Amino acid sequence: MADIRSDAARAVPPPAARRFECHVVRDRIVELQQREVIDEQAMRIQVNGDPVATLMRTPGHEADLASGFLLTEGLIQSPCQIASISYCPDGSFGAAGLVRVRLTEELGDQVQRRYRNVFSSCSLCGTDLIEAFAEGLPVCRKPPGRLDRRNIFQLRDAMEQGQIAFRQTGGAHAAALAELPFDAAGGRIIVREDLGRHNALDKAVGAAMAIGISWERSLLMLSGRLSVEMIAKAARAGITDLAGVSAPSALGVDLARRLGMFVAGFVRDDAMTVYSGMAALRQT
Repeated sequence: MADIRSDAARAVPPPAARRFECHVVRDRIVELQQREVIDEQAMRIQVNGDPVATLMRTPGHEADLASGFLLTEGLIQSPCQIASISYCPDGSFGAAGLVRVRLTEELGDQVQRRYRNVFSSCSLCGTDLIEAFAEGLPVCRKPPGRLDRRNIFQLRDAMEQGQIAFRQTGGAHAAALAELPFDAAGGRIIVREDLGRHNALDKAVGAAMAIGISWERSLLMLSGRLSVEMIAKAARAGITDLAGVSAPSALGVDLARRLGMFVAGFVRDDAMTVYSGMAALRQT
Protein backbone atom coordinates (compact mmCIF):
# COMPACT_ATOMS: atom_id res chain seq x y z
CA MET A 1 0.00 0.00 0.00
CA ALA A 2 1.51 3.32 -1.04
CA ASP A 3 2.27 5.53 1.96
CA ILE A 4 0.84 8.81 0.66
CA ARG A 5 -1.79 9.58 3.26
CA SER A 6 -2.53 13.25 3.91
CA ASP A 7 -0.88 15.18 6.73
CA ALA A 8 -4.32 15.55 8.28
CA ALA A 9 -4.63 11.79 8.57
CA ARG A 10 -1.27 11.62 10.36
CA ALA A 11 -1.98 14.46 12.75
CA VAL A 12 -2.94 14.05 16.39
CA PRO A 13 -6.63 13.07 16.41
CA PRO A 14 -9.09 15.79 17.47
CA PRO A 15 -10.78 15.44 20.86
CA ALA A 16 -13.17 12.49 20.86
CA ALA A 17 -15.59 14.18 23.25
CA ARG A 18 -17.36 17.46 23.92
CA ARG A 19 -18.22 18.84 27.33
CA PHE A 20 -21.81 19.64 28.28
CA GLU A 21 -23.45 21.05 31.35
CA CYS A 22 -26.08 18.68 32.67
CA HIS A 23 -28.18 17.98 35.73
CA VAL A 24 -27.39 14.95 37.86
CA VAL A 25 -30.44 13.77 39.78
CA ARG A 26 -30.10 11.53 42.84
CA ASP A 27 -33.29 11.06 44.82
CA ARG A 28 -34.43 14.66 45.43
CA ILE A 29 -31.00 16.21 44.97
CA VAL A 30 -30.24 17.92 41.68
CA GLU A 31 -26.67 18.96 40.89
CA LEU A 32 -25.42 20.95 37.93
CA GLN A 33 -22.29 19.22 36.63
CA GLN A 34 -20.22 18.87 33.51
CA ARG A 35 -19.97 15.64 31.56
CA GLU A 36 -17.90 14.52 28.60
CA VAL A 37 -20.05 13.19 25.74
CA ILE A 38 -18.60 11.11 22.89
CA ASP A 39 -18.49 13.08 19.63
CA GLU A 40 -20.12 11.88 16.41
CA GLN A 41 -19.55 13.12 12.86
CA ALA A 42 -20.25 11.87 9.37
CA MET A 43 -17.43 10.61 7.16
CA ARG A 44 -17.89 9.79 3.50
CA ILE A 45 -15.73 7.27 1.65
CA GLN A 46 -15.15 7.72 -2.06
CA VAL A 47 -13.37 5.01 -4.06
CA ASN A 48 -11.92 5.86 -7.48
CA GLY A 49 -14.26 8.84 -7.60
CA ASP A 50 -17.42 6.91 -6.71
CA PRO A 51 -19.24 7.17 -3.36
CA VAL A 52 -19.13 3.93 -1.37
CA ALA A 53 -20.38 4.64 2.15
CA THR A 54 -21.19 7.29 4.73
CA LEU A 55 -20.17 6.31 8.26
CA MET A 56 -21.11 7.98 11.52
CA ARG A 57 -17.91 7.86 13.54
CA THR A 58 -15.81 9.42 16.28
CA PRO A 59 -13.30 11.89 14.75
CA GLY A 60 -9.75 10.60 14.38
CA HIS A 61 -7.87 7.91 12.41
CA GLU A 62 -10.01 8.50 9.31
CA ALA A 63 -7.58 6.85 6.87
CA ASP A 64 -7.37 3.77 9.10
CA LEU A 65 -11.17 3.62 9.28
CA ALA A 66 -11.55 3.85 5.50
CA SER A 67 -8.93 1.23 4.65
CA GLY A 68 -10.12 -1.12 7.38
CA PHE A 69 -13.74 -0.70 6.22
CA LEU A 70 -12.86 -1.63 2.65
CA LEU A 71 -11.01 -4.77 3.77
CA THR A 72 -13.46 -6.00 6.40
CA GLU A 73 -16.47 -5.41 4.15
CA GLY A 74 -14.90 -7.46 1.35
CA LEU A 75 -14.55 -4.57 -1.13
CA ILE A 76 -10.81 -5.22 -1.36
CA GLN A 77 -8.86 -8.36 -0.55
CA SER A 78 -5.40 -6.91 0.12
CA PRO A 79 -3.85 -3.62 1.27
CA CYS A 80 -1.78 -3.77 -1.92
CA GLN A 81 -4.91 -2.73 -3.81
CA ILE A 82 -4.81 0.72 -2.14
CA ALA A 83 -2.70 3.21 -4.07
CA SER A 84 -3.49 6.26 -1.95
CA ILE A 85 -5.75 7.64 0.76
CA SER A 86 -6.40 11.31 1.48
CA TYR A 87 -8.67 12.96 4.03
CA CYS A 88 -9.95 16.51 4.13
CA PRO A 89 -11.21 17.43 7.62
CA ASP A 90 -12.19 21.06 7.02
CA GLY A 91 -13.12 21.43 3.35
CA SER A 92 -9.97 23.30 2.34
CA PHE A 93 -9.11 20.79 -0.41
CA GLY A 94 -12.54 19.32 -1.07
CA ALA A 95 -15.71 18.36 0.75
CA ALA A 96 -15.28 18.32 4.51
CA GLY A 97 -15.28 14.86 6.06
CA LEU A 98 -14.47 13.14 2.75
CA VAL A 99 -11.93 10.32 2.48
CA ARG A 100 -10.73 9.73 -1.06
CA VAL A 101 -9.35 6.27 -1.79
CA ARG A 102 -7.58 5.48 -5.02
CA LEU A 103 -7.32 1.77 -5.82
CA THR A 104 -4.92 0.15 -8.25
CA GLU A 105 -7.96 -1.34 -10.04
CA GLU A 106 -11.68 -0.76 -10.29
CA LEU A 107 -14.14 -2.50 -7.99
CA GLY A 108 -15.68 -5.38 -9.92
CA ASP A 109 -19.42 -5.47 -10.54
CA GLN A 110 -19.58 -8.81 -8.72
CA VAL A 111 -17.96 -7.32 -5.60
CA GLN A 112 -20.28 -4.32 -5.57
CA ARG A 113 -23.33 -6.48 -6.20
CA ARG A 114 -22.37 -8.90 -3.42
CA TYR A 115 -21.83 -6.00 -1.02
CA ARG A 116 -25.27 -4.53 -1.77
CA ASN A 117 -27.00 -7.90 -1.50
CA VAL A 118 -25.46 -8.89 1.84
CA PHE A 119 -25.44 -5.57 3.65
CA SER A 120 -28.58 -3.89 2.30
CA SER A 121 -31.07 -6.74 2.68
CA CYS A 122 -33.46 -6.90 5.62
CA SER A 123 -35.34 -10.05 4.67
CA LEU A 124 -32.75 -12.80 4.86
CA CYS A 125 -33.38 -15.67 7.26
CA GLY A 126 -30.66 -17.01 9.52
CA THR A 127 -29.53 -19.78 7.16
CA ASP A 128 -29.44 -17.40 4.19
CA LEU A 129 -27.45 -14.88 6.22
CA ILE A 130 -24.83 -17.45 7.17
CA GLU A 131 -24.54 -18.50 3.51
CA ALA A 132 -24.21 -14.89 2.41
CA PHE A 133 -21.65 -13.94 5.06
CA ALA A 134 -19.62 -17.12 4.55
CA GLU A 135 -19.50 -16.76 0.77
CA GLY A 136 -15.89 -16.61 -0.39
CA LEU A 137 -14.43 -16.92 3.13
CA PRO A 138 -11.93 -19.75 3.68
CA VAL A 139 -12.25 -22.24 6.52
CA CYS A 140 -9.52 -21.78 9.14
CA ARG A 141 -6.77 -24.41 8.85
CA LYS A 142 -4.53 -23.18 11.65
CA PRO A 143 -2.98 -25.73 14.02
CA PRO A 144 -4.48 -26.49 17.44
CA GLY A 145 -2.82 -25.09 20.55
CA ARG A 146 -1.82 -21.86 18.82
CA LEU A 147 -3.20 -19.52 21.50
CA ASP A 148 -1.82 -18.90 24.96
CA ARG A 149 -4.75 -17.96 27.18
CA ARG A 150 -2.52 -15.47 28.99
CA ASN A 151 -2.28 -13.46 25.78
CA ILE A 152 -6.06 -13.16 25.65
CA PHE A 153 -6.20 -11.63 29.13
CA GLN A 154 -3.15 -9.45 28.42
CA LEU A 155 -4.77 -8.09 25.27
CA ARG A 156 -7.97 -7.37 27.19
CA ASP A 157 -5.92 -5.43 29.75
CA ALA A 158 -4.12 -3.52 26.98
CA MET A 159 -7.46 -2.61 25.42
CA GLU A 160 -8.84 -1.36 28.73
CA GLN A 161 -5.73 0.74 29.33
CA GLY A 162 -6.12 2.28 25.87
CA GLN A 163 -9.80 3.19 26.27
CA ILE A 164 -9.23 6.90 26.88
CA ALA A 165 -12.46 8.05 25.22
CA PHE A 166 -14.45 5.46 27.18
CA ARG A 167 -13.05 6.70 30.47
CA GLN A 168 -13.93 10.24 29.43
CA THR A 169 -17.45 9.56 28.26
CA GLY A 170 -18.57 5.98 28.86
CA GLY A 171 -19.78 6.07 25.24
CA ALA A 172 -16.99 4.51 23.15
CA HIS A 173 -16.32 1.00 21.93
CA ALA A 174 -12.81 -0.35 21.47
CA ALA A 175 -10.94 -2.90 19.41
CA ALA A 176 -7.43 -4.15 20.14
CA LEU A 177 -5.31 -6.08 17.66
CA ALA A 178 -2.03 -7.80 18.51
CA GLU A 179 0.53 -9.79 16.63
CA LEU A 180 1.44 -13.02 18.42
CA PRO A 181 3.51 -13.82 20.32
CA PHE A 182 3.66 -10.91 22.76
CA ASP A 183 4.07 -10.57 26.50
CA ALA A 184 3.16 -8.18 29.30
CA ALA A 185 6.31 -6.17 28.56
CA GLY A 186 4.99 -5.20 25.13
CA GLY A 187 4.65 -6.19 21.51
CA ARG A 188 2.87 -5.03 18.39
CA ILE A 189 -0.51 -4.03 19.83
CA ILE A 190 -3.01 -1.54 18.41
CA VAL A 191 -5.98 -0.09 20.29
CA ARG A 192 -8.62 2.03 18.58
CA GLU A 193 -11.86 3.57 19.88
CA ASP A 194 -15.06 4.84 18.29
CA LEU A 195 -18.67 5.29 19.30
CA GLY A 196 -19.46 2.52 16.79
CA ARG A 197 -18.13 -0.99 17.42
CA HIS A 198 -17.86 -1.63 13.67
CA ASN A 199 -15.84 1.56 13.26
CA ALA A 200 -13.52 0.65 16.14
CA LEU A 201 -12.79 -2.69 14.46
CA ASP A 202 -12.20 -1.05 11.08
CA LYS A 203 -9.84 1.54 12.61
CA ALA A 204 -7.80 -1.20 14.30
CA VAL A 205 -7.62 -3.23 11.09
CA GLY A 206 -6.63 -0.17 9.07
CA ALA A 207 -3.87 0.70 11.54
CA ALA A 208 -2.62 -2.89 11.47
CA MET A 209 -2.54 -2.80 7.67
CA ALA A 210 -0.42 0.36 7.80
CA ILE A 211 2.31 -1.27 9.91
CA GLY A 212 2.14 -4.71 8.31
CA ILE A 213 0.81 -6.82 11.16
CA SER A 214 0.50 -10.46 10.12
CA TRP A 215 -3.12 -11.61 9.97
CA GLU A 216 -1.91 -15.21 10.32
CA ARG A 217 -0.51 -14.38 13.78
CA SER A 218 -3.10 -11.86 14.90
CA LEU A 219 -5.46 -11.85 17.87
CA LEU A 220 -8.44 -9.48 18.06
CA MET A 221 -10.19 -8.23 21.21
CA LEU A 222 -13.51 -6.35 21.12
CA SER A 223 -15.40 -4.39 23.75
CA GLY A 224 -18.84 -4.91 22.19
CA ARG A 225 -21.05 -7.76 21.05
CA LEU A 226 -19.51 -10.50 18.92
CA SER A 227 -22.30 -10.33 16.36
CA VAL A 228 -22.34 -12.09 13.02
CA GLU A 229 -21.29 -8.85 11.26
CA MET A 230 -18.26 -8.40 13.51
CA ILE A 231 -17.13 -11.99 13.07
CA ALA A 232 -17.59 -11.74 9.30
CA LYS A 233 -15.62 -8.49 9.17
CA ALA A 234 -12.74 -10.11 11.07
CA ALA A 235 -12.81 -13.16 8.80
CA ARG A 236 -12.69 -11.01 5.65
CA ALA A 237 -9.56 -9.34 6.99
CA GLY A 238 -7.97 -12.77 7.54
CA ILE A 239 -8.36 -12.68 11.33
CA THR A 240 -9.51 -16.04 12.66
CA ASP A 241 -8.94 -15.66 16.42
CA LEU A 242 -11.03 -13.15 18.34
CA ALA A 243 -12.44 -12.56 21.79
CA GLY A 244 -14.51 -9.97 23.59
CA VAL A 245 -15.65 -8.79 26.98
CA SER A 246 -19.28 -9.07 25.89
CA ALA A 247 -21.50 -11.82 24.50
CA PRO A 248 -21.66 -13.31 21.00
CA SER A 249 -24.84 -13.66 18.99
CA ALA A 250 -26.17 -17.07 17.99
CA LEU A 251 -25.59 -16.34 14.29
CA GLY A 252 -22.09 -15.17 15.13
CA VAL A 253 -21.35 -18.50 16.79
CA ASP A 254 -22.87 -20.34 13.81
CA LEU A 255 -20.60 -18.48 11.40
CA ALA A 256 -17.49 -18.90 13.57
CA ARG A 257 -18.05 -22.64 13.85
CA ARG A 258 -18.66 -22.97 10.14
CA LEU A 259 -15.36 -21.19 9.42
CA GLY A 260 -13.41 -22.93 12.20
CA MET A 261 -12.63 -19.65 13.99
CA PHE A 262 -11.75 -19.21 17.65
CA VAL A 263 -14.32 -17.05 19.44
CA ALA A 264 -14.43 -16.37 23.19
CA GLY A 265 -16.84 -14.08 25.00
CA PHE A 266 -17.19 -12.70 28.53
CA VAL A 267 -13.41 -12.28 28.91
CA ARG A 268 -13.61 -10.85 32.43
CA ASP A 269 -11.36 -11.17 35.46
CA ASP A 270 -9.58 -14.51 34.90
CA ALA A 271 -12.35 -16.34 33.02
CA MET A 272 -13.73 -16.55 29.50
CA THR A 273 -16.41 -18.53 27.65
CA VAL A 274 -15.21 -20.21 24.45
CA TYR A 275 -17.99 -20.63 21.90
CA SER A 276 -15.97 -21.89 18.93
CA GLY A 277 -12.53 -23.33 18.30
CA MET A 278 -11.64 -24.61 21.77
CA ALA A 279 -8.82 -26.64 20.26
CA ALA A 280 -6.97 -23.40 19.47
CA LEU A 281 -6.23 -22.87 23.18
CA ARG A 282 -2.96 -24.31 24.43
CA GLN A 283 -3.68 -26.76 27.23
CA THR A 284 -1.17 -25.58 29.83
